[in-house]
Formats: sequence, C-alpha cells, structure tokens
Amino acid sequence: MTRQFIAALLSLSLGFSAMTTAPARADEDVVKIIAGLALLGILANAAKKDDRQVVTQNQHRPRHVKPNRPRHVKKVAPRRCLREQWTHRGKREVYGARCMKNNARHALPRNCKRKIETRNGVRRFYTPNCLRKNGWRA
Repeated sequence: MTRQFIAALLSLSLGFSAMTTAPARADEDVVKIIAGLALLGILANAAKKDDRQVVTQNQHRPRHVKPNRPRHVKKVAPRRCLREQWTHRGKREVYGARCMKNNARHALPRNCKRKIETRNGVRRFYTPNCLRKNGWRA
C-alpha cells in the first residue's frame, strides 16, 4: 500500500509541476525533471529495501518449526518405587530412596529425603507431598 501511495503522490506532484502559469526556460525544466527522477529513484529504492528485509526474515524460519521456548521438564516419580511405610504417624505411601535413585530420570530434591528407624533398620524414603512441591508428579 505504501508503494501505491508514493506512486500516486509523485505522479500528482509531477503533474502539477508541469502546469505552470509563467513560461519557464528549458534549462529549468530539465533540472526539474532530473531532480524528480532522482527523487523517484530514491523512494523506489527505499521501498524495495523495506520489502527485502521482510521477505528475508520470513524465508529463514520454516513454518513447521516452533520458536525457541523453554521446555517444561516433566518429572514423574516411578510408580514401582511407591511403597507403604509405617511411620510414627501411621501407615503412609512413600517412594523408596534407593529405587528412586536408580530409576528417576532427574535429580532428586535433597530436602525431601527422609529417614526413619524401624525394627529392620534405617529406611530412607521420599514423601509424595514434598516431591509435588518440588515439581514432581507423584
């Protein structure tokens, strides 16, 4: 649309400049024509540069590629690590620490690791609520 507007504006200005009331010398007419053509060339060149920039930006990015966005990593606790553990609060579902260490794909939060002493020795585990608070899906 800007090209059409510029072309219309230039044609009107050149048309009105040709209709002068006083006769002019030939030297002045030639100078006016050369100045008008130079102005037309400059404006056309500027319009082409703007169009080329837009086209080259779109050519470099394929349509099927999404822009770079940070991926949200899904941290899922392995279901096979879920155990029932007797604690001082009663029976609870927890994730075994050794199983999580061997099967989890992401680093485990250190602040979620708990330990409890039982008749069978010390048991280490992760609580589902703490894992959820640290970005895991339990």
